[in-house]
Amino acid sequence: MRCFEDFVTGDEHQLGQVSMTEEEIIGYARQWDPMPFHTDEAAASAGPFGKLVASGNHTTAHATRLYVSQLLADSACRGSYGLDEVRYLRPVFAGDVLAVRAEVEQAVGHPRRPDTGVVHLLVAAAGADGEDVLTLRTRVLVGRREAVAG
Repeated sequence: MRCFEDFVTGDEHQLGQVSMTEEEIIGYARQWDPMPFHTDEAAASAGPFGKLVASGNHTTAHATRLYVSQLLADSACRGSYGLDEVRYLRPVFAGDVLAVRAEVEQAVGHPRRPDTGVVHLLVAAAGADGEDVLTLRTRVLVGRREAVAG
């Protein structure tokens, strides 16, 4: 089990890839972000991106799934303060394959809970060209090894 002490400032974790399909883009948007440029190809072709584009929240959900399943699920995670910053840097289109990574920006002790640390993560999703399409920052509470073992 990954404990607070295992999150080292500067460490980068490659978390996997996700393929963005047209069906998934439309399905997600119909339920959660029903802008025409997310849900309708004809409307999207006349819109600001020239074709169907994924919702930023959809892209964020994929990145979140990967950092949770690949980095936090097998850890002493005790919750999160939420997302501190989310940036949609470039549009994401059907057929795009995104590589998601997380960098430990900082790992510090919790100010009031000596059995817990706070891990500051920068999570990014990059397109095939290596350019980031999304970045997000989050702070995660993680148990210290001694507290988890005891």
